[in-house]
Amino acid sequence: MRTLRLTLWPLMVFFLAVPERSFAQPAQKADTSQTLIHTEILKTRRTRINVYPFLFYTPETEFAFGVGGLITFYTSEYVFLRPSKISVSAYYSTKKQYRISLSPQIYFVRNKFLLSANLDYGYYVDKFWGVGNDTPDIEKENYASRAWGVEISLQLPPGVDFIPHTKTGFIYDFLDNRIEDKRANPYLLTGSLTGSEGGISSGLGMLWVWDNRDHIFYPTRGGYHQARAIFYMKAIGSDFDFNRYLIDLRQYLPLSSKSVLALQGFGSFVRGNPPFYELSTLGGAGIMRGYYQGRYRDRAHLAGQVEYRTDLWRRFGLAGFAALGDVSDNLHDFRIDEAKFAGGFGLRFKFNEAEKVNLRADIGFGKNTSGVYFSVEEAF
Repeated sequence: MRTLRLTLWPLMVFFLAVPERSFAQPAQKADTSQTLIHTEILKTRRTRINVYPFLFYTPETEFAFGVGGLITFYTSEYVFLRPSKISVSAYYSTKKQYRISLSPQIYFVRNKFLLSANLDYGYYVDKFWGVGNDTPDIEKENYASRAWGVEISLQLPPGVDFIPHTKTGFIYDFLDNRIEDKRANPYLLTGSLTGSEGGISSGLGMLWVWDNRDHIFYPTRGGYHQARAIFYMKAIGSDFDFNRYLIDLRQYLPLSSKSVLALQGFGSFVRGNPPFYELSTLGGAGIMRGYYQGRYRDRAHLAGQVEYRTDLWRRFGLAGFAALGDVSDNLHDFRIDEAKFAGGFGLRFKFNEAEKVNLRADIGFGKNTSGVYFSVEEAF
């Protein structure tokens, strides 16, 4: 189980819907005006804590309930500093799954440094249909695992500011995943599948980020582009030797004062000898909504999606989305005419107006499949 964005929805909030002298004077007024603007901006900044019970549903967890919290804050009084956040949650589902997670994201030194982490522990009842983009349905696809993971990254300036809005950095990824019950899954019972008993993945890597979004929680213009490469090696405690490469390209186009068009291109590629649960997966709450996450998995995954977002009334909004993607053993085997399509729509509720944090409820459709998703923040 990879560290993923937690899907949750506080339903009670959703249903309750804040001469020399002549030249000198204008300059002085401008300086005074700018100071006043900065002062007013700083006045609106304070630590905000949102704690709530939640009830949600996803195809992966089914119905679940728990408690979550989101803390937003600023690490200094630098007027252009981006907000930092710490999100925490715990849930239990009708599939007898549970998960506890903590995810800080902290900006400091005038946005020059970003420290991010994801810490998770949980028991999961998942599904595995085999490897490939055309795997058939089987009667006993379930299996159960217990896992804990840590992903930590530090983004910093590249040293020479030849490209504005750019950061480079380092990342460490750790996952201890133990298969506790194979549930008669035919692929796992053979024992020949890499990772059929579980194991440890431990990897070090590098990342590159270009980010000029106008806002991190609800961007309306600009872009966010990321590339990363992580190398999992036995020398640093991994049971498996493999590499993971990821590229994530996002662009936001304002259509009006109330609507935005969001675009995303995504690629995930795995090389070496990974366990089956570390392969690239299609579906889930982020991209290709409507497909069960992992319904199709292989060494390579390519997908693109577009989403239209607009304000509806007061704190409420609407979204419509469409995506195209597939998995394959390698890039050469991708066929656009055979790619899978997903699409859907959703509702939004802005539960933190100051930082523009949305709660979202989406329903997605794929070929002979569908999914309902409740989450904090946008899908991308």
